[in-house]
Parts: sequence; C-alpha cells; structure tokens
Amino acid sequence: MTDKIDFGTEAWIQQLMVELNNSEDYAEAAKNWEGDIYFVVEPKGSQLTEKVYMYVDLWHGKCRHAEVPDDPTKFKPEFTISGTVKSFKEVIDDGLDPMKAMLTRKLKLTGNMAKIMRNVKSANQLVHCCTFIPTNFPLE
Repeated sequence: MTDKIDFGTEAWIQQLMVELNNSEDYAEAAKNWEGDIYFVVEPKGSQLTEKVYMYVDLWHGKCRHAEVPDDPTKFKPEFTISGTVKSFKEVIDDGLDPMKAMLTRKLKLTGNMAKIMRNVKSANQLVHCCTFIPTNFPLE
C-alpha cells in the first residue's frame, strides 16, 4: 500500500503538481485558465499549529509551479481559497462539490468569483486530481 502524504506539506503540493501535469482531463478543462492560487489551511480542529499556505501557479492546463512558501507574503496570487483541514477533506475525500463548498462558505474564496464560475470544469478537475493523492489529513 502506498504511504499517505500529509496534507499541507511540500510533498503534498508537489504531488498535486505531478497529478495536474499528468492529467489530460485537467489539461483540456483548464486550457483557457490563467491564474495562481493560495490554498490556506486553517489550523482550527486539526493537529496544525499555524496556518499553512500552499501555492500553485496554473497556466493553460498545466501547473507551472507549486510550493509551501516559508513566507506567506512571497506570492500575491489572484485567488486565495481558505478553510479548515476538515473542509478541505470534505471536498477532496468526501466528494463535496468545490463550488458548493465556496458558496456555503465552508471554503472562503478571495478573488473573482465570476472567473471561478466560468471555469467550473477546471476547478472540478483540479479537485479530481487531488483525489489521486493518498492523503493523511491531520485532524484532531
């Protein structure tokens, strides 16, 4: 069995980049997408002691860069999606639709919601790529 990767780590975000860049479905769905994102993981209800920032630079169906920066001010992404570990788990593992998660504020979006809504297939494929990562969610 494959070892699970801790959510919110450099290893996890690097594996997401691999999954995105290997996915033909993501490449097709996101062929017109241009934008970078911070996924901000709130420590509430988890084993985390502080916020974790995971950065992805997405460009026309590919992930050009991904990292967990030491300094959260290193990037100024177009979008920030924040939530608790539990909320991210609900989307990735339990199948909660990412748009519904944002509309119900389980995940908070900072950025142009209209652009996200025009690219629902891209967002869904990004989440689908996350499901291929064997993930350990650091819940209490």
